[in-house]
Amino acid sequence: MKIRNSLMTQFIVAAGILVLFILLLILSQQQMSYLQKTLIAWQSQADKLQLEVANLQQQAQHYKLNAPRDYESYNRDVAVFYQQFQQQLKVLDQSYADAERHVADIENHVIYQGVKQLDSPLMQAIENQRSSMRGWSQFEAALKVELGNPQEPRLEWAAEYVINNHKRLSEQATNLSQQIQAGSDWFNRNLEWLNQGMLAVILLYLLTTLMLFVSRIIRPVLSTTHACETVAGGDYGTKVEINGSGETRRLQKAFNELSARSKLMMDMLGDVNQPGNVSEKLARIYTSGYEALGCSWIGLMAFESDKVYLNASVPQLLDNGFRHRHVSLNKALGKDLLNTLQSGWLNIDSLKTLTLNRHDERFLRELYKHTHANHVVGYPFRCPQHNNFILMFTSNDPNGFTVQQVELIRALSKLMADAIISGMSDNSEGAIAPELFPA
Repeated sequence: MKIRNSLMTQFIVAAGILVLFILLLILSQQQMSYLQKTLIAWQSQADKLQLEVANLQQQAQHYKLNAPRDYESYNRDVAVFYQQFQQQLKVLDQSYADAERHVADIENHVIYQGVKQLDSPLMQAIENQRSSMRGWSQFEAALKVELGNPQEPRLEWAAEYVINNHKRLSEQATNLSQQIQAGSDWFNRNLEWLNQGMLAVILLYLLTTLMLFVSRIIRPVLSTTHACETVAGGDYGTKVEINGSGETRRLQKAFNELSARSKLMMDMLGDVNQPGNVSEKLARIYTSGYEALGCSWIGLMAFESDKVYLNASVPQLLDNGFRHRHVSLNKALGKDLLNTLQSGWLNIDSLKTLTLNRHDERFLRELYKHTHANHVVGYPFRCPQHNNFILMFTSNDPNGFTVQQVELIRALSKLMADAIISGMSDNSEGAIAPELFPA
């Protein structure tokens, strides 16, 4: 049996797939948790931006209300307010950069790549972030123009510019925060569906595996157990349907073979003294043993003084097809059959090859033509009237008879021969050949 068909292999593969599903679920949960934390951090950064934009506006408003009226006050504001103003701008630059970094983390995340949609709230929030970043860059560039020379900055102009554009910056920050919240809600809903989908896949896998376990292992074992009890009760030949997998399939095949062989042996024991002619005896042997023995044709050949004659064979349909039923003892096959009287066994491994090599032997050609056999075995025996016969069996299986089948044929051939001899006693067709064995 191939190792991939083994129950242990199937169990290891199924368990490995289940472990893989669990690991994927754990990994996805970790990645989802990381992405949710990134969204929370981005939301916090957007809220922080609103506060920092408001601080910038307050600084500008404060300066406008307390603008210097002399040169000395102006120098003081350049040294103090201007530095605070620049520090606030750097804080805003860093906040926008941090928000942009959170967006980059989200866009590069594998979970986001799996759930992103062009018109989703989260995608709109990302676009809003990019728009806010461009708006801030434009605002900062224009502010620098208003400030003019950094050595002698126009603080009042810059403050006026901040006050006039504060509303636009504040609305952008507020809209961004709201859009991020909507995107987070959308993402969390998708994560919930994704989690439920993965759990459903795992549950479906477990149910499928359980059903396969029941259908391929539990049910075959139960049916085989019931069949064993039936055979133990005397109903030999009971068969079970081959529907298992791996070792259970082997168990079912082995049971069917054992049951068929048990039936054959019991039939042979009971058939020895049953009335009937040779053809009837052969038919009963074939009916009882074609499964256990794996034979496609059984023939009885009788030795005469100068030839071997096909006395009878089964199935009857194949027997009716034989037109040339004699094998001359001068031919190679005749000599082989004659030698079996001394060796006690006939074995032809490849009937097709032998037929091609001995193209002048018509009986061989007919035997292959009607039976399509690949393997032929035979058992010679002698009846009480000293007539000599050989009981032949063929298999059209590409691999021929198995070792166990050959052993079974050899073990039961004596019983089969006794049954046939009893049939010869009931019918004159048994007395057809002179003695060839020494007296």
